[in-house]
Amino acid sequence: MKLYLARHAESLANVEHVIASGIPGPALSELGRQQAESLADRLENADIAAIYHSRMLRTQQTAAPLSERLGLEMVELDGLHEVQLGDLAERSDTEAYDLLDKIAEEWNLDERLEIARPGGETGADVVRRMTGHFDEIRQRHTGKDAAVLAVAHGLCLRTSAQRWADGVSMEFAFRNLLPNASVIEIDVPDDPAERPVIRDWAGLDPTTAPKDEGGVL
Repeated sequence: MKLYLARHAESLANVEHVIASGIPGPALSELGRQQAESLADRLENADIAAIYHSRMLRTQQTAAPLSERLGLEMVELDGLHEVQLGDLAERSDTEAYDLLDKIAEEWNLDERLEIARPGGETGADVVRRMTGHFDEIRQRHTGKDAAVLAVAHGLCLRTSAQRWADGVSMEFAFRNLLPNASVIEIDVPDDPAERPVIRDWAGLDPTTAPKDEGGVL
């Protein structure tokens, strides 16, 4: 089975440079709606059998064009939501983004998953809820369906995908952005004893791309 993990398309918060972790959060921008259509163009012929999204509006709106084209009902998963960042939420200042970068580094380079922002969740919380849903999707679809799409959020995916699947180092996942509407493509074996493998990371081939290619956050 192929598992496609997509970051949501551009939201109004992205345009305004706001750290939007509240649920349901802002809608997509006009560009974001175009990106969602482009994502549907990309995956329309990928034999997608199920479409999942988080509780946040921007993931629902990202998934909607493909859902409509394929006639598939979207399914909301409670734990796919954005990182709960406590005191950084709804801020747009440089200091807040520096602190966001710091916690991403602590989780994914220093592997200090016990750390959280005041009032927020730990990296361990993020990994637990995200990989729990990845396992749920695997159990539900492997051996039955060719491909599945789940639409979630950038930092969540860059903290959890490389811990659930092989093929990408911690540093690679940290340093390589997931642009809006980009996709992580994962091969999920039918045998539950075998580890999934990341084949594509937002257009980068992990087997050939330098580990430090791309930017930070």
